[in-house]
Amino acid sequence: MQPRIAKTPHPRLALSIVIPCLDEPNLSLLLKQLHDQTLGQTMPDTAVEILVIVNHSEHASAAIRAANAKTIEQLRQWQTQHSSSTFQLYPIDAFDLPVKTAGVGLARKIAMDEAMHRFAIVDRPDGIIASLDADCLVSKNYISGLIASFEAHHDMHAATLAYAHRLEEIDDPRHLQAMICYELFLRYVELGWRHAGLPYAFTSIGSCFAVRANACARHHGMNRRKAGEDFYFLHKLAREKPLGHIPNVCVYPSARISSRTPFGTGQTIGVFYHGTEKLWPVADPRVFDELKCMREALSQLYHMPTGPWLKTLPEALAIFLDQAGIVQAAENMRRHAASPQTFAARFFTWFDGLTAWRYVNRDDGQIAIEQALAQLLGGMGLPNRSSDLRSLLMLMRRMDTERFEHD
Repeated sequence: MQPRIAKTPHPRLALSIVIPCLDEPNLSLLLKQLHDQTLGQTMPDTAVEILVIVNHSEHASAAIRAANAKTIEQLRQWQTQHSSSTFQLYPIDAFDLPVKTAGVGLARKIAMDEAMHRFAIVDRPDGIIASLDADCLVSKNYISGLIASFEAHHDMHAATLAYAHRLEEIDDPRHLQAMICYELFLRYVELGWRHAGLPYAFTSIGSCFAVRANACARHHGMNRRKAGEDFYFLHKLAREKPLGHIPNVCVYPSARISSRTPFGTGQTIGVFYHGTEKLWPVADPRVFDELKCMREALSQLYHMPTGPWLKTLPEALAIFLDQAGIVQAAENMRRHAASPQTFAARFFTWFDGLTAWRYVNRDDGQIAIEQALAQLLGGMGLPNRSSDLRSLLMLMRRMDTERFEHD
């Protein structure tokens, strides 16, 4: 890859923030937040770079092309007015990308590859690459909190961040209900996976994670997927070792309805918004108890034939695993595993986050999100006095800020 930025990075470069941008007129709000956080900072010798990757495909409309060209010009003006020795904004134009691969995954990859290259120049393999979106806002400690957390935990190769969609910007009651339910759904699945003890109990959001440059390089950078790129990337990292979680640094994603990607927040909210459902249906929380049984029984699968082992599991999960090919997969795992621990690691490479996601989202015995969450919280012995969707969401957000995890 040819470098896209000619200027040599500051020798104390610590954080590179990558931001894909496609026709985003309000990006300046985020840039101002980030810039203001570096004014009078207590780490004057620590440098921060923002890489804004303005992108569109070769089939982009004239309106998109005009909007992106205007954005590049505005970013260059902003760069002249606000850059300093320790704070640099670099607009990167990635116009006319091949239509087959153009999308947020490729845009994020181009910027993250550039960030890795710049950390290599200053011999900083453990530099931090943070991933944001152009329509996000961030907490006042976003920059300092990220740097401090990674410096305090040298073995943390990547981390997810706290998040809270900007509900205050929604006027439409149906849209508000959809957004609250969607965020509750994300938190419900993460909490359920945590209850089950799965090694990928985190929420994948493209604007809410950070990774060290060397870890990013080990996994060949971001993928080129048009949607879900964050999910696949973070789950690859989690196979190496558990991700950290930084709850005191928060990202505030947009709550808008969008159809830019084949799936994701905006698309999912739009489907519910335009549909006829009055309640947001999710899997009964018993699915997490079933997954917990599976995880606890893995040491037995290492020592016993797969058929008898399946009979010890809940029927629905046994059927799912059998149809997924567990018999042949387990035989291969045993052949290449010298201990129950390595066998379990291989198992969760096979039964990965996507497979668990499919199991949890089957159309089988679904109930309303608020009922499901109340049952899950009760089953985990966690207090729940919330009686409505919004109060339940505030409870779940508070719970997220009360934990800190690092590998």
